[in-house]
Amino acid sequence: NNIQVTPDELSGALRQEAMRYRGQEQQVIDFFRKNPEAMENLRAPIFEEKVVDFILELAKVAERQVAPTELSEA
Repeated sequence: NNIQVTPDELSGALRQEAMRYRGQEQQVIDFFRKNPEAMENLRAPIFEEKVVDFILELAKVAERQVAPTELSEA
């Protein structure tokens, strides 16, 4: 379970963020590269998504029928 954000994934997120600021793409890229905290804000959601995907892979889901009264008792 060696979950990591790859440099390619981080670069893709940086490109997407830069595209949100038409005409200022290079300034946005420079800002993120010079500010580790800002770069972490790009990395964190990617990492979180990978962790959730990993947990869902391990989860054992069992569907069953539940009566409405049983739900209200819970």
